[in-house]
Amino acid sequence: MTGPTITVDLRRIEQNARVLVEASNAKGIAVAGVSKSTCGSPKVARAMVRGGVAQIADSRLDNLARIRRDGITVPLMLIRAPSLNEIDDTIRYADISLNSELTTIAALGRAAQTRGVVHDIVLMIDLGDLREGILPAEALDVVAEILPIEGIRLIGIGANLACVGGIQPTVDNLSNLVYLADEITKRFSIELPIVSGGNTFSLPLLETGTMPDGINHLRLGASIVLAESPTPPGLYELLNNDAFTLTADIIEAKVKPSRPYGVSGEDAFGRRPVFDNEDRPSRRLILSIGREDISPEGLTPIDPRLKVISASSDHLLVDAGETGDEYRLGGTVDFTIDYGALLMAMTSPYVEKRYVLGTEPIDANATVELIDLETTGLASHLLDHGLREDMSGIGFSCIQAENAAADLTTLPLWLTTEAWQNTRIPIATEPGTDLGAIIFASHGDIEQLLSSAADLHGPSLENTVLVGVKNATVDHKRALDEYGVLLVTIDEIDRHGMAALMPRVLAAAGQGVNGVHVHFDMDIIDGRVLGVDDTTHLGGLTFREAHLAAEFISETGLTRSISIGSVAAADSDPLGRQATFVDGLVASLLGRKVVKA
Repeated sequence: MTGPTITVDLRRIEQNARVLVEASNAKGIAVAGVSKSTCGSPKVARAMVRGGVAQIADSRLDNLARIRRDGITVPLMLIRAPSLNEIDDTIRYADISLNSELTTIAALGRAAQTRGVVHDIVLMIDLGDLREGILPAEALDVVAEILPIEGIRLIGIGANLACVGGIQPTVDNLSNLVYLADEITKRFSIELPIVSGGNTFSLPLLETGTMPDGINHLRLGASIVLAESPTPPGLYELLNNDAFTLTADIIEAKVKPSRPYGVSGEDAFGRRPVFDNEDRPSRRLILSIGREDISPEGLTPIDPRLKVISASSDHLLVDAGETGDEYRLGGTVDFTIDYGALLMAMTSPYVEKRYVLGTEPIDANATVELIDLETTGLASHLLDHGLREDMSGIGFSCIQAENAAADLTTLPLWLTTEAWQNTRIPIATEPGTDLGAIIFASHGDIEQLLSSAADLHGPSLENTVLVGVKNATVDHKRALDEYGVLLVTIDEIDRHGMAALMPRVLAAAGQGVNGVHVHFDMDIIDGRVLGVDDTTHLGGLTFREAHLAAEFISETGLTRSISIGSVAAADSDPLGRQATFVDGLVASLLGRKVVKA
């Protein structure tokens, strides 16, 4: 099923983050990347991290939990003060939170002590916008009450401007924030590593060089994701304003009057629509999206000849009078969107989210590095049964190595006698590279995935798929769902076939990442394929199912590393039947076809 789609270009977001981080760092200012406009998308958060942000910030704990579960390791900042019902989860998912209520801060301290941690807070000061924050005159007294609270560490003060009252950041009000920080450090002999001077609205001061000395932190969201106003002209020219594209289907295309006819009243939203005085027939498009999904006022058609007229809850009307019959039933219309429309589209369950990230193919003459995770001679066993020849036939050389080189001229192939849930594959990627994972294994336990995600460059859990699982409890399934891991059981393969399921697997694993790690456990393969006669190994993937899955993966060009588990050592595979199968499977993963060019 398809419908409205928002396409997110992660490379553009990464570039925007890098531009703003470099401009800020040059003035001694760190940047927290705010992910709330994308519902805490880990893919967007990872793009911001690649761009150099110091923290990921969000206003909702559900979003921070999603980001933390995906294995992102930078500090997470909660930028809406927690309610008293959210205290435990704040300590669990946020490293830093912005606060203004002593009762809340004391509760955070108690919860932190219970978990055996220290929670960092930034005390918010109200500089006139009248959203959150204590009044400046109260600052010293409040700090005096915060400092004795165990489990809490005051690491800074901050302000929010231009969000409710429209009060803009100025030299005067931010200088007041710096003054308060100086007074606090002097009075209490403490350091305040964060003096957070607001959001995107503070960037004009940065560009003009008038940002008060002492402001060393900004919380940037709209400027990173959309380069949206008030991003100042100099920085705006360096940023991408097209990281998000909304696409909707045309469900009607007809020539109609430009003014409604009949008795006029309020629309479904209690408004009185206003239309052109002149009634002129025009070609109108109706698109399959509405106010339930987006704010129509925030949409700009990429084709300048189109004009948004109005919207109901489920329909968007577009004037296409200047385009003839170019836009037809069954076609689509693309839009850029503003911050309000982005918030709604990313929140709507009816708008599909697609993430794109440019990938570089593995070098055509890459070297496959065979790495034994134990001293069992698996690499030599595979080489003795034709792996080097199989690799040479598709343009790859083959060597044995102790460690993986993280570049596009090599492809690591780890080998182990253990099943995947009993070992830790040291996935190697270049710094700043994000991987998904496709794991063919018979067990669906989450623990091994969490262990991998804890690695600095481990795979994204929301881009991880378990395929062919035979043994998974309801608790396992619930845990996998919670972490965003797609589970494809052996039963689903039996019912629907590998060819029908692999596009879904590849979409889940490969969207918005630089590539994928592929793991195959040999215990997922039907024992008769490998010459194993005992009944415990029956009922797995057939020879053709395994190779078909490998061929699907190969066609994407996403494979960056491979691991094979439950591999029989030479003394358990004297005829080399399993070694020959593994050799062929690796060849299929790297491009060997049934019909050769």
